[in-house]
Amino acid sequence: MWIASFAWLCLVTGYSQRKHRARHIPLMLTGIFLDIGLVLFLQITRSAIQTALEFSLSVPAQIHILFSSIALVLYVPILILGAKLVEHKGGPNTKSRHIKIATTALFFRTLGFLFMFSMWKN
Repeated sequence: MWIASFAWLCLVTGYSQRKHRARHIPLMLTGIFLDIGLVLFLQITRSAIQTALEFSLSVPAQIHILFSSIALVLYVPILILGAKLVEHKGGPNTKSRHIKIATTALFFRTLGFLFMFSMWKN
């Protein structure tokens, strides 16, 4: 839970620093890769995906999984669009698409973060 909290804090802080690329990028990459790494760790140590697909957890826990999974899926286009922006290779809509998808991902990640506390005992 501490790693997930730190990852979420990096994402929120990175979002607040979006106008300062030198701070925004490392904070966001740290948060995103901590999230991805945590899911991989939970999969290896607890078979997290199989547990989620069994629907044996409480409704709040399932909501946590749903919202966090949506955020994880959205990380892929965020990283691709962000890389294009850094390399100055994006088209005219790249930045606006990056912002819209990233804001949506942060929204879902925040909801997932809040529902994470329903799994405190697990």
